[in-house]
Amino acid sequence: MLVAYGIAVYYMWVVRNSGFDSDMATYAGYLSYLPDFATATIYYTREFVYWFGSGYLYSWIQNDITTLWVIDIIWITLLFYAVGNKKQSAGVPLYVAPFMLTFFPVLMGYENVYRQLIACMFVLFAFFGTRNLFVAGFFGLLALFTHNGSIVYMPLLYLFATTKGMTIPKLSAFHKLVFSFLYLVMVGGVYYSSLADSQLAKSSSTTGLPLTYAYLAVFMAMFLIAFLIANFKFKKFVKDNVSLVYAIFTFMAFIPVLGGAQAERIGMMLLIVIVPIFAMNLDKSLQSQSEKLLMRMLFVLVGIAPTFLFSSALNFLLTAAKAAY
Repeated sequence: MLVAYGIAVYYMWVVRNSGFDSDMATYAGYLSYLPDFATATIYYTREFVYWFGSGYLYSWIQNDITTLWVIDIIWITLLFYAVGNKKQSAGVPLYVAPFMLTFFPVLMGYENVYRQLIACMFVLFAFFGTRNLFVAGFFGLLALFTHNGSIVYMPLLYLFATTKGMTIPKLSAFHKLVFSFLYLVMVGGVYYSSLADSQLAKSSSTTGLPLTYAYLAVFMAMFLIAFLIANFKFKKFVKDNVSLVYAIFTFMAFIPVLGGAQAERIGMMLLIVIVPIFAMNLDKSLQSQSEKLLMRMLFVLVGIAPTFLFSSALNFLLTAAKAAY
């Protein structure tokens, strides 16, 4: 795991030194702009963790590439710790951490929609990096004030925390009430966030890829596989895949009303946290090591396939060659 972590850190150094796609170039340009709460617009203050944090970091480092790379090290560390800490991560396979670097939504994150990715890693740590409710809550708030769209996770995080990682089969009436309230707050929060104007042009429009329904297809494929693992028993499927049911229902509820760009962001953010849980359940369903190895290989290949199937996605990786020449 340490070797994989070192390779991941070096890989991100290569990525950052290979040139910026237009969205990342905008992020790099904003590093030198350090707003203060007295004069900053609500666009910056409502997501102050990234805007103020990256600005202060840049004021010390004075180099945009190195600053972004240090931020990369932070989210990579959160990812590897969350997955690699076996006392807390509830059996997420170790291969998931390096796989996530090549997983299409994550690649879109560090090459395009950066704040969403960082927020997702804070949430991932809240799910798997700790069993302390206060620490999980703290990282949940960091995610919320890094990108407000991460409010989509909050009801699920509460459910995950109160059931100790979904190990307690039943919720009390009080917890059900709180969960319902948080879900309503989440829906309102997502709608509010979707109304805000982004100053990052590509982040406020579509990525140029048909991702809304591509993400929906991924969710449906995960649903069918999980339903098969549950031997087509709906009650067992729901019990073992609460997070997946939550993600599918939430994503489908938002598609008709949010439009392509915002629905893409919600799909991306949900997938980044749901995929490790899905990989864990898939791994547990297999008995022999050969079956697990084969399934892991297929899982990785399917996860990285969109990068090469979508020409626009592949262009993110070709930025290096274009910038170099």
